[in-house]
Amino acid sequence: MRDALDAVTGTPASAAPASSELRAAVASALNSLCATNRIKPTPRLEWSTRMRRLLGRAYPTENTIRLSAWLDDTQAHDTLRHELAHIAAGVQRGAPHGPRWREWAVRLGVEPRATARAAPTHAPARSDNRRFWGLECAGCGLRFARVRVLRGLYHRDCGPRRGKLQRVIRDQRPAVLEWISSGTARPNQPVHSTQRGPMT
Repeated sequence: MRDALDAVTGTPASAAPASSELRAAVASALNSLCATNRIKPTPRLEWSTRMRRLLGRAYPTENTIRLSAWLDDTQAHDTLRHELAHIAAGVQRGAPHGPRWREWAVRLGVEPRATARAAPTHAPARSDNRRFWGLECAGCGLRFARVRVLRGLYHRDCGPRRGKLQRVIRDQRPAVLEWISSGTARPNQPVHSTQRGPMT
């Protein structure tokens, strides 16, 4: 049986973000850690319900720590220390988990580990109702499905000029896959972008 969805957030009712008690305890821990380790000014602490896979993120230039609202007590305190180590170490281009960060992580009492062992404990499952784009190569008519579409996306076989991908359909995954199978799609065809960055 599926969980009932919360009318406001669209998340399962059984999944609840961090309580006000946990948020207060983490804020108190932040103030205490900063005072003990002479980290000034104390970073701003934010909570995000959008962070369902990430535990947290530090923004050293903005002196801000953002934590997932879906963390349990242990994850919240460990992630706070991890992200505070980033703030204390400052901006480190190319090596955010380098020696200076590791030194601060140990000093703040957290394992100097770059990645988490698990996703946020209380994060709701990802929704299956994501919408996909159906794209078609202007050169050969080959079809592709993508969740995000970057500018400059093209079909490698046709090249960046002739093979620009055009948005044709946007719908749920089954409908887009049916549209692809009704055309000239071949599986696992390479798609390239003239922009740098992740392509999902």
